[in-house]
Amino acid sequence: MNFATQEHLLLTLAGGLIMTAGVVMLRKRWLARRKGGLPLPIGGWLAVLLSGVVLAQAWGAELGVTYALGAISLAAIAVISGTFERRTSKARAARESPYDPEERQTNWHRGVAKSVLAIVLAGIAAIGIGVAVAVNFPMPPQDRTVVGGLLVPILWGGGMAWTLCDPRLLRATIILLTVSAAGFAVAFLPKVLS
Repeated sequence: MNFATQEHLLLTLAGGLIMTAGVVMLRKRWLARRKGGLPLPIGGWLAVLLSGVVLAQAWGAELGVTYALGAISLAAIAVISGTFERRTSKARAARESPYDPEERQTNWHRGVAKSVLAIVLAGIAAIGIGVAVAVNFPMPPQDRTVVGGLLVPILWGGGMAWTLCDPRLLRATIILLTVSAAGFAVAFLPKVLS
């Protein structure tokens, strides 16, 4: 085993041990509730950051940060599994739900309108925002395209959920039309006017 490989191995082991120590400090603070004070969480997070620096030194910035994020997950799972305790749950009295859906007669016209709003108009609004980000975001073109493309399904799902939960169709229609118009205006209006 040559010197570079040994150094890699030692730095990786040191990074893993430092990460585990940081997670142990954070877990001890969590279990202490309000009695732990500030030294444990500060020390824990500093150890986690130091571990990221050590792993970045060993593997380079790109792989080191990736390995550090994986290491914190593995260390947290190991530490939490080691301190796991099964308890019996206390019986609680049933409560009335504070957020009951609005009582309203349903008809197929309203269902079709909500479906069109949720599927079509929320999709158009999401695409408008995604295109606006892909065209105008201050990043390299490849990154803008990826970020804009990844935003579309997230925003579309959020828009659909919100539209289906909103009892007022007119409000949902106005907001989705405004967001759609604003997204496409930000994306294409500067090019049209120039």
